[in-house]
Amino acid sequence: MRVAIARYRYSPHGGGERYLDAMAERLRETGADLRILSSSWERAEMSGSTWVPLRVPNRPAPVRLFLFARAVRQWARAHPDWLLFSWERLPGTEVYRAGDGCHAEWLARKRSLRPHAAMLDRMRPLHRAHLLLERKMFSSEKLLAVIANSSRGKEEIVRHYGVAGEKIVVIHNGVDLSRFPASEKDQARAALRGRFGIPEEETVFLFVGSGFARKGMGALTNAAIALARRRKRFRILVVGKGDPRPYRERAEAGGAGGAFLFPGPVSGAEDFYLGSDAFVFPTIYEPFSNACLEALAAGLPVITTEANGAAEIFRDGDAGFLLADPFDAATLADRMEDLLDGRLRSRMGAAARAAAEQVPLEKKVGEVLRVLSLAWERKTGVPPASPSPAGGERGETTGSC
Repeated sequence: MRVAIARYRYSPHGGGERYLDAMAERLRETGADLRILSSSWERAEMSGSTWVPLRVPNRPAPVRLFLFARAVRQWARAHPDWLLFSWERLPGTEVYRAGDGCHAEWLARKRSLRPHAAMLDRMRPLHRAHLLLERKMFSSEKLLAVIANSSRGKEEIVRHYGVAGEKIVVIHNGVDLSRFPASEKDQARAALRGRFGIPEEETVFLFVGSGFARKGMGALTNAAIALARRRKRFRILVVGKGDPRPYRERAEAGGAGGAFLFPGPVSGAEDFYLGSDAFVFPTIYEPFSNACLEALAAGLPVITTEANGAAEIFRDGDAGFLLADPFDAATLADRMEDLLDGRLRSRMGAAARAAAEQVPLEKKVGEVLRVLSLAWERKTGVPPASPSPAGGERGETTGSC
């Protein structure tokens, strides 16, 4: 089997890239030929993969999207005996992993953030580019299979673009459990508190994500203000790329300025996960948050919203709490206050780790490889030379190629 993975840009800070690394390694283990088509690759080496750099001139972002799509299309035409597996919205791809969700759905949900700018948002060149590429990709006859990382993601694609449900396979994201050993939690907790000067009696909530507005920093700031007015003792570590000023200023005006710490983006965040007490992620739209999955693996109770695909792998009140309304800061504050109780955190933390153990990375990668194998057979009429990889159980997988 020959597989070309298209990813516009690789960054070592992204959860999607770690997932791509695992996918590439497993493909090589099965004996498959592998190419990674990308405009840039921010790492020292390729770990045995072959990077195919695709030149994309320095143009405005919407133009670069089309130029990258054209470059991939040209490469695919010159290499028709390769299966094109895209992680981006690329017309002509044969297998698409919808890891970034459905852009048409995101624009619909974004109205809640910018109700007076909804029409303007839809007319912005970058959004129009994403929508056009998305529409052309889903209508292409070359598309053999779509991998959605949540059932709600599958529903969005069917609803917005009329893709046949049987063509969409649901495979939840997986997590490398070995990155979060329980034996290191006490040491990580002490180190984290020492690093930031956090007293033992203060509960540490962790937020990890870039794109603060979409991922609920507004509601989290309001919840922190509510907790501060209740004279509760806590800290919130915000790890990720974004402008902290509006949230810091609002928190300071509301009397909660001292609660927030903004370390910025980090490469991996294992020490933060293992050293924190709970995870909070009140996202407005999230196909499936790897950050929430990693928090579960670290044994952290998770507060997130029903708009997050990761909500499909645990129940409200079990490994954490699920919010129906991402803007309901009062309920978010109540759930955070609940988790100031160490006994509840301990019980939920054990349930969190158990939930993560149901979606190990090896199993999920195996399920994706099964989809690729079926697509390869459909494309070529020939089964892959090597047998289907271990760990390719159906699991949550639905539909077929």
